[in-house]
Amino acid sequence: MKIANYKGLKIGKEGYIPVTKDEVNREIDALLKSKISTIKKNGKSANGDIVNIDFEGFLDGVAFEGGKGEKYDLELGSNSFIPGFEDALIGYQKGDNVDVNVTFPENYHEKSLRGKPVVFKCYIHEVKEKKEAVLDDELAKEFGIPTASELMAELERQMNLKKKNEADNEYLDKLVKAILVDSEIDLEEDKVKSRIDEMVEYYESNIAQYGMDLDNYLKMSNKTLEQFRDELTNDAIESVKSDELFNEIAKLENVSVTDSELENEISLYKSYYQMDDETFESFKKEKANDVKAEILRRKTANILLENNN
Repeated sequence: MKIANYKGLKIGKEGYIPVTKDEVNREIDALLKSKISTIKKNGKSANGDIVNIDFEGFLDGVAFEGGKGEKYDLELGSNSFIPGFEDALIGYQKGDNVDVNVTFPENYHEKSLRGKPVVFKCYIHEVKEKKEAVLDDELAKEFGIPTASELMAELERQMNLKKKNEADNEYLDKLVKAILVDSEIDLEEDKVKSRIDEMVEYYESNIAQYGMDLDNYLKMSNKTLEQFRDELTNDAIESVKSDELFNEIAKLENVSVTDSELENEISLYKSYYQMDDETFESFKKEKANDVKAEILRRKTANILLENNN
């Protein structure tokens, strides 16, 4: 293995543009929206309230398929139901039965209901109104920060840190590609094959989130598994080369991971995923080497960033 010079490279490092006050304010707005809560309302429903309803739709007196729901939270004014439905539920309260007379749009996805007048029989279990969140010290304390002003400062710091990390990662990719061009790295076929296996598993996991398995995805893409694996080969080779490069630079720079560094890092997983002691011990045995490799890579990446501009 021959590693090209990896220090003093000048390949156009770009800084990041600090966040603006408008960006921080938008982040605050998003935070406040995420903290909106609801409280029970004793009075009648109004636009913007949430009604918890049972409903069933009838066409010419006969219930139609797909027109029934129970204890459904519907925000009035959200336009999530067909036109007229939500407006018809304004002005009612808990315990009311309401007949909602509406007409399905002409472009409705179910052809048998297009343009048809129907009645939805609704029962209101509860009316709730939204309680807007306020940027104050109480909200800040929910995040372990004493005051609202300090919360804003922390958000700004995190947003700038994210921008810096994105810029660093982009530059790191450029550095690695530049170093690899002039390096000679022997590739083990088994490592490439293993990396392709990992990439296939990653795709399979992502596809599963959309209710599809890999076989159906490949059929829709008109590919065989072998063709799919072939498409991943170049990326797998570059990924393995990158790993080998980082490992070699770590050796040259005497980079290591102490037991305390590993323990501190791996403990973050316990806190983040709220693992009990038994689960955490199992996690440590299974993932300790992966976490150690990640720390080693991060420390080596910092050396590359610090020695190139």
